[in-house]
Amino acid sequence: MSPEDIYPGAKFPIRREIHDAQATAIGQWASPGTWWSAAERLAIVGEVRNARDAEEMPPWIAPSTVDGLIPEDHPLPDGAIDAIWRLTNHLGTVTRRWYEALVPDRLSAEQYVELVGVVAQVNLVDRFADALTLDRPSLPAPVEGEPSRALPEGAAINVHWVPTAPVVDPSWLPTDAKVDVPNVRKALSLVPAERVMQWTLIDAHYVAGGALADDFGDQHWSLDRPQIELIGARTSALNECFY
Repeated sequence: MSPEDIYPGAKFPIRREIHDAQATAIGQWASPGTWWSAAERLAIVGEVRNARDAEEMPPWIAPSTVDGLIPEDHPLPDGAIDAIWRLTNHLGTVTRRWYEALVPDRLSAEQYVELVGVVAQVNLVDRFADALTLDRPSLPAPVEGEPSRALPEGAAINVHWVPTAPVVDPSWLPTDAKVDVPNVRKALSLVPAERVMQWTLIDAHYVAGGALADDFGDQHWSLDRPQIELIGARTSALNECFY
């Protein structure tokens, strides 16, 4: 998929790096993952969109228990569907108790981490389109093949709910393996392909990790630094993101 195919109806320019990052993500959604097949990954995308567009339900109601809401022949297990809806619509209610009721009885930790990665990516891309009143990107056909089921070396449960793996991140300074990357850069490290894709999207839509210590407002954006800080602070407050 070429970048120009994503938003053919756009009446204003969209930065090239945003086009490229989203095109890469869409292609990856339709490819075999590490623990989910291409068809299952596309089903995750579709279910994120279903959850976003559905009438609001309270977080304690699992969509898989609502008669007629989920097709009986859905390619995803109930645990995946329930997780997609909770992560998409009620992220602030996710607790360790909820996670431990899901993993490992309904999903493996590896399946869960890959699912979280895809759900986050789809919400980023679709909310971008929704905010600009553009049609959400269409999806290609699934690519044949099996999940790789590759585990990264050194994966273990340390201070997180899920296992994480050591990360040497060349987009973040320092990159020495002996010096740990910031905690947020470890997210999704149990499934490295999703960690890389997540940061590809974040770097394109937000600020590249290594640029955070620089005066990036003067070097890259059409806004200056105080304008960026104001928008960022207001957006974080509205989304109750206090990190």
